[in-house]
Amino acid sequence: MGMGTGKILIVDDEVDALDNCRRILSRLGYDCLTEHDPIRAVQRIQQERPELVLTDLRMPGLDGISVLVEAKRVDPKINVVLMTAYATVQTAVDSMRYGALDYVLKPYSSKNLEDVAKRAFEYRGQPRTGSPSVAGLDRPASAGDAVRKSGIDFIRGTSSAICGVKELVRKVARTDANVLIYGESGTGKELVARAIHDESDRASRPFVPLDCVALPDSLLESELFGHEKGAFTGAHAAKVGLFETANRGTVFLDEVSGMSQTLQSRLLRVLQERHVRRVGGTRYADIDVRVIAASNRDLEDACRKGEFREDLFYRLNVIPILLPPLRERQGDVQVLAQEFLMRFRGRGSEPAFDPAALACLTAHTWPGNVRELQNVIERVAALADGPTIRAEHFPERIRAAGSDESGAEEAGSYKQAKQEVVRSFERSFLLELLRRHDWHMSNAAQEAGVDRKTIERMVKRHGLREPS
Repeated sequence: MGMGTGKILIVDDEVDALDNCRRILSRLGYDCLTEHDPIRAVQRIQQERPELVLTDLRMPGLDGISVLVEAKRVDPKINVVLMTAYATVQTAVDSMRYGALDYVLKPYSSKNLEDVAKRAFEYRGQPRTGSPSVAGLDRPASAGDAVRKSGIDFIRGTSSAICGVKELVRKVARTDANVLIYGESGTGKELVARAIHDESDRASRPFVPLDCVALPDSLLESELFGHEKGAFTGAHAAKVGLFETANRGTVFLDEVSGMSQTLQSRLLRVLQERHVRRVGGTRYADIDVRVIAASNRDLEDACRKGEFREDLFYRLNVIPILLPPLRERQGDVQVLAQEFLMRFRGRGSEPAFDPAALACLTAHTWPGNVRELQNVIERVAALADGPTIRAEHFPERIRAAGSDESGAEEAGSYKQAKQEVVRSFERSFLLELLRRHDWHMSNAAQEAGVDRKTIERMVKRHGLREPS
């Protein structure tokens, strides 16, 4: 077992896990600092300037991604590695997007930690273009590029439906208004919320997400507003709430309809008065926070049923954004599937779908939306032999959708499938281009770098009409 040198800050709200990690890395010769409070961890990063931060992903107060972002803001050369027991490919994508070196699965071995620490100190200060060792993803750009890249670039797709969402995100981000995002599960509500934050003047400040249905009422109140020492049984120390943590930043309240009436009243008061009082405390702290909320329920209907406060609804619903389900995003299934496949397989292997596989993807209704599509492609990328994905590689529910298409598998050809993808992309691109220029053909043609007559022919070919 090799010995190392260097300063590491370990962040984990589970004290046993924190001690175990410190013990392993200290034995290897590293100077280990530990912190169970992620908010204090951010302060210690500024004071101590560690060369490596090992942080748990799921923690109350600030999640690991937020610690990562804050560390990179203090010093872009600090390497950050996420530790998680809830590994998904999305974990890897999110962590790499914000500049992480790698992530480690829990429970980890001494060898796992030794390898990741060794790699971190080898890469100290160098631009990183490698992939996370656990997920095996090829990254399209260096970590620095990923940090600088706008959050809106991660909303993928070319359909007119999703292009409309992206345009609305750009406009909304320039304001400071509260936003309410509606959408089915798996449509990417948090991704859109992060994009609004990244495009706004608050981008350098924290983005703090909270799932309102994942916590019991008492814990949710403490998470949102903080508490003073002794406020309730088990409150052994004072805790800063998310609103104070996110000061001058953004709070994202996912599934806000899950809040109790009592918490809805407290949240409304905070939004109206722009200050917050911790549980068990008497002091008020002024806050400047933008709130983005999300719901997969119709909140107006919930208001009619008396399940959601109408006055809070109007506070949150200043600008509503409706995320379309994947089945309504024409052409995006193929675009997203190919991108996920390239991501999971690596860009050097030129992976592709055969026509029958494309027919299956197009025919399925995707009730789980983009999340379901990503999980399916992750599975086939891991299990399929060879670069070409065939219909037989898909789960039965996806194959069944394709077989319903009359003779699609037999009649389809690579050329036809390719033409369909290109046609769908061309139509979506054209609609977005024309919408941006208020259907002024000459201006649209100039931006696209083609002749006006070309634009007119394309409009006619796709049967497009200017909305009245």
